[in-house]
Amino acid sequence: MKEYDRISEEINEMPIPVISIVFFGVFLIISFVEIVVAFNEKEKLRKTIKPFCLLFLGLTALTLLPDHPLIYIGAFVGMIGDMFLIWKKPRIFMMGTAAFLAGHICYISEILFIMMKDDPMPWWFYVSAAFAILLIVIAAYPFSKKITKHRSLALFGNFYLSTLLLLTTISLIASVRGFGDYMVLGVVGGIAFLASDLILTSSTFIRDFRRRDYYIMLFYLIGQVGIVLGLALTYVL
Repeated sequence: MKEYDRISEEINEMPIPVISIVFFGVFLIISFVEIVVAFNEKEKLRKTIKPFCLLFLGLTALTLLPDHPLIYIGAFVGMIGDMFLIWKKPRIFMMGTAAFLAGHICYISEILFIMMKDDPMPWWFYVSAAFAILLIVIAAYPFSKKITKHRSLALFGNFYLSTLLLLTTISLIASVRGFGDYMVLGVVGGIAFLASDLILTSSTFIRDFRRRDYYIMLFYLIGQVGIVLGLALTYVL
């Protein structure tokens, strides 16, 4: 962890840019408005506001850590996913899922980058992770196919959810192995993200219910900010 500690010390010597604080403040305000609007089921306004939450979270990461593009790219592709999920049609739903998948891969890569600086994961971890993803995709297929009634969406959705589980697991491993006190935020974020996705899947393919988007967005925003802040604060503080 010597290389990681050296990089952290160099970053810690730099003050947090005021613009980053401003962008994060705007993110919090817009997210609060989004949650209130979703609670009151103002669908048109909710859909209009939704992408701006991740836009300002991404700008926060961009101005705070411009040399770590995987963090803010992950947030920006999340914004793209938000735009796709405004329309809940199977093909567009898959495009939104693909955007979130890309974001999760960015976050996973950044966490591995932090750990690989001095203490890389053993080769068997990657083999085990690939096997676990394949197992989840295949084992959960009958259940997912029954829910979605769409073969490709079922397979892709399983792959997406298994990647999200991998993100949560890697965040936990990084936290336990001492790579920053803030990696635990990634664990909380991953769990919240999973809760949001399960509620979204249930309301879309099983049974709709009142204020679904309030619960979806509440857990989703907690998930995104937990993951992004967990990574950012690991470098900054």
